[in-house]
Amino acid sequence: VIFNAMLTEALLLLAVNRAVSVGFCNDRNPSCSNWAKNGECTGKNAEYMSTLCPLSCGTCTHECKDTDVSCGNWAKAGNCQSNPLFMFKACPTSCALCTPTCKDAHDECSSWTSAGSCGDNPEFMLKHCPVSCGVCKDTCSDTHSDCPGWAADGGCHKNPGFVLKTCPNSCDVCSSNVCVDSNVTQCVIWGKSECEANPAAMMRDCPKTCEVCSQVCFDKEESCKDWAKSGECEKNAASMLVLCPQSCGICQELENFGKDEL
Repeated sequence: VIFNAMLTEALLLLAVNRAVSVGFCNDRNPSCSNWAKNGECTGKNAEYMSTLCPLSCGTCTHECKDTDVSCGNWAKAGNCQSNPLFMFKACPTSCALCTPTCKDAHDECSSWTSAGSCGDNPEFMLKHCPVSCGVCKDTCSDTHSDCPGWAADGGCHKNPGFVLKTCPNSCDVCSSNVCVDSNVTQCVIWGKSECEANPAAMMRDCPKTCEVCSQVCFDKEESCKDWAKSGECEKNAASMLVLCPQSCGICQELENFGKDEL
């Protein structure tokens, strides 16, 4: 009995570790670092800059997460807009500044999704299978806090093998931050070896093949906060929890997955 309990706990820990990892705070424009150096973070555009350039302006730290279990509810109530000074610091994930990285926690997630389980059992599936259910998608996320500075100093061109892969957001690798290969068949033919041999071209044309992408939890529409505030997360849960997981509190649940389950 003791062994079975220990095994169950070990498997649960493995699932938790696979399901969600650290969240990243990324700027939303490659020019953010330069704008910050020019004082835009504290000028007349400070409020706008705090969300457009949250890393360069210090709105959130590079590795980030919500600091209160109530963040999701506060965000749905519109507090990210009404009380941004507090909310952006305390609740960067729920306010869509921080995007948690995530993975499916079970090998069966794909087959469960094909069987319709994301809609039939969202309480379990969206937490355990966020990638298969569409909560988390491939994007270009910087994975180092110095990325804006490196990009501003020309690192994307000087050292593409490292900087493009580490800083795809700051280097503007992906069109509209969507991380997909431009020609899937050709990218497969070229393969990962070409990513190392010709990183400047390959990582822009074949970011998924070159493993530039990060699977993160984020809102897919700019109107998500307004929809959440009007109660759509509850009224239209089937689509909203996937389309607007940050505004509906799903990303925060993923952050707290380990703590809640254990």
